[in-house]
Amino acid sequence: MPKPLLYLLLVFFYTLPNLGQTNIVGQVVDAATQEPLPYVNIGLVNQNQGTVSDEEGFFEFEIDPSLHQQALLRFSMIGFKTKTYVVENFLNEHLFTVPLEEETTALDEIVLTTKRTEFQTKILGNKTTSKLLYAAFSTNRLGNEMGFVVSKRKRPMILKKFAISIVENDYGKIRFRLNFYSVEDGMPTTTLLKENIIIETEVSSGIVTKDLTPYDLVIDEDFFVSIEWIEDLGPGKLFFSGGFFGSPLIAREVSQGSWSKIGSANVGMNVEISY
Repeated sequence: MPKPLLYLLLVFFYTLPNLGQTNIVGQVVDAATQEPLPYVNIGLVNQNQGTVSDEEGFFEFEIDPSLHQQALLRFSMIGFKTKTYVVENFLNEHLFTVPLEEETTALDEIVLTTKRTEFQTKILGNKTTSKLLYAAFSTNRLGNEMGFVVSKRKRPMILKKFAISIVENDYGKIRFRLNFYSVEDGMPTTTLLKENIIIETEVSSGIVTKDLTPYDLVIDEDFFVSIEWIEDLGPGKLFFSGGFFGSPLIAREVSQGSWSKIGSANVGMNVEISY
């Protein structure tokens, strides 16, 4: 009997050339040093068309300028100022190199003033390690992202560890970005991070964890935690434990795309906190 399958399937798209399509190609660099910037989120705002720059800062994706000439093309990266263009202007200026300036405004920090020596520890999110129900990124497009909302506690939360359950990985070495966002009206908004958090693993099946203590993450509000597909590895299998109970899944197809709730489905990932 075939296994039940949670239909958040990894879909590989192949499209025939379209005469109306234009490739947006370039490289994102640090404006001060001219060093390439890897894993920059690039895309048309809320249009579900975009990508992520590679390790050398290069990017490429296809659009139809006749449909999107007035759309906003956004470049964003943790630690740098977001840059936004109108697609028509970007194409007319023939921009290839896109410089981003380092962000100098620090995020608000939460200082723990309590003298308590005992903290409660909880694992929030989805603890499932099921191998019968499984899930995947909804597409293989760079910037595809999925996660869940964590509700705030009575005291600030100290983030200790992230975990995700892999059912099958035949890629070998894989790499994700772990993201944390503020929440407004139940949906993710702005990043809560000052630096990228990258998860690397070669686990073919099992629990993958990331120690969060080096990042000094203390959050005193509802927040959204997600994993993001940032490298094109080609065809392959990557499935996570899935289920239908617990924190519901929220996802977006691509960088700068719109967020949506995926019914009652969830993925076996969680975050350990102390408070």
